[in-house]
Amino acid sequence: MTLYWLLSVPAHGDGHVAWRDIKSRVVGGELYDFILPQFKIGTLDALVRLSDELAKFDAAYENTMSKFVETLRGLSGSTNRQLQGQLLVDDKPVDQYIRTFSWNNAKYRADRPLSEIVAQIAEQMGSVDSALKTKLTQYNAIKNSLATVRRKQNGNLSVRSLGGVVRPEHCIGNSEYLRTVFVAVPQQLSREWLNSYERLTDMVVPRSSQLVAEDAEYKLYSAVVFKRVFDEFSNKARDAKFIVRDFVYDPETVERDRLAAMEIVEQEQELLDNITEWLRGSFGDVVAAWMHVKALRVFVESILRYGIPPDFLPVLVRPPAKQAAKIKQQLADFYAYLETSTRASDRARSAAGKAKRQDDSGAFDMHEFSNILSSEYMPFVFFEVPWTFLDDAE
Repeated sequence: MTLYWLLSVPAHGDGHVAWRDIKSRVVGGELYDFILPQFKIGTLDALVRLSDELAKFDAAYENTMSKFVETLRGLSGSTNRQLQGQLLVDDKPVDQYIRTFSWNNAKYRADRPLSEIVAQIAEQMGSVDSALKTKLTQYNAIKNSLATVRRKQNGNLSVRSLGGVVRPEHCIGNSEYLRTVFVAVPQQLSREWLNSYERLTDMVVPRSSQLVAEDAEYKLYSAVVFKRVFDEFSNKARDAKFIVRDFVYDPETVERDRLAAMEIVEQEQELLDNITEWLRGSFGDVVAAWMHVKALRVFVESILRYGIPPDFLPVLVRPPAKQAAKIKQQLADFYAYLETSTRASDRARSAAGKAKRQDDSGAFDMHEFSNILSSEYMPFVFFEVPWTFLDDAE
C-alpha cells in the first residue's frame, strides 16, 4: 500500500503558484487537491486545545484502523491482497478514498464550531471502540467454549468426552452396590494397570477390566468396583498415574452433551460471521473519521502557523518511496524562510518562560506549542497519512 503526505503551505494570495512550487520539488510523485470547507476559526486558546486533542485522536484512530485490519486478518484468514478488495470506504478502495477525499458536510457540518465537530467524531469513534470490545469479548468467550468442546471431541482419552466412546455393553448396568469406572492409562503403563488394578483397594471385582478404546497416548480401561470404595480407588489410581475419568454412562446425558456441542459450534460460526461483517462495514466509518481528523489538523495547524485570514494551500502528496526522504528535505529547504529569526527568538523567550504573543503578521509562533507538535519539526504544516497496513500483499 501507500504512504501519503498531507501538507499545507502559505498561498500568498495565489494557490496556483504554491501548487507549482510543491509540484516542482515532488519529482516523480503525485499531487492531489485536498479541499477544506470554510470552518469557524474560534479563539487562539481553543485552537491550541484542539491541536492537542486532534493529535491524540489521530494516533488513536490510526491504531483502531490497524486493530480492525489485524482482527479481520485473524478471523477470516484473508490475505492482504484479499483484504484490499474487501475494505472499502464509501464504496471505494482506501487508496482511492484518500486521494479523492472531500469533507462530508452532511455528516460533519462545517458551519458548527470546530470543538463540536471534534466532539461528534470522538463520540462516534467511542461507540465504535465500545462495540468492537463488546463483540470481541463475546466472540472470545464462545471461542473458548468451542475450544473446550473440540478438546473433548478430539483430545486424547484422558480429556476427551467418553460419550461417543463408551457403549452400553462396557457398563455393569443399574446396580445398587457396583459401579463401572473408566480409567485412562498411559500406553507405557498398561501392563502395570492389568497387574495391579485388582489390588488398588479392597472390593474390586476380579478380572473385570476390559479395554474399551485406545489412542497414541492412552488406553481406556473399564473396571468394576463397589460404590463404597470408588473414592479410595480413584485416589490410589491417581497415585499410580492412572487417570480415573468422571463418567457415568447415561444415554440422555450423552445426547444432551452432543446437542450442546453442536449448538456451540453454530453459535461460534454465527458470531464469527456477525463480527466479520460488522468489521468490514464499520471499517469505512473508521477511515473516514480518521481522514476528517487529518483535515481538521491541517486547518488548525495552518491557522496557528500562518495566521488569519486563512491563506494557505493544503495538498495531498504521494511521494516516490525511494525518493521520499530527499523530497522531504527539498521541501523543508525551500520553505525554510517560514522559520524566521523572529520566530527563533520567540521560541527562546518561550523556553525561558516568558509570555506567548502574536507576531506582526498575525501568525502564531508554533515553536511556542512544541509540546503538541511532532518531534520532527517542519517549517510548514506536515502530516503523514500512513495507509500501510496491508503492505507486502500476497
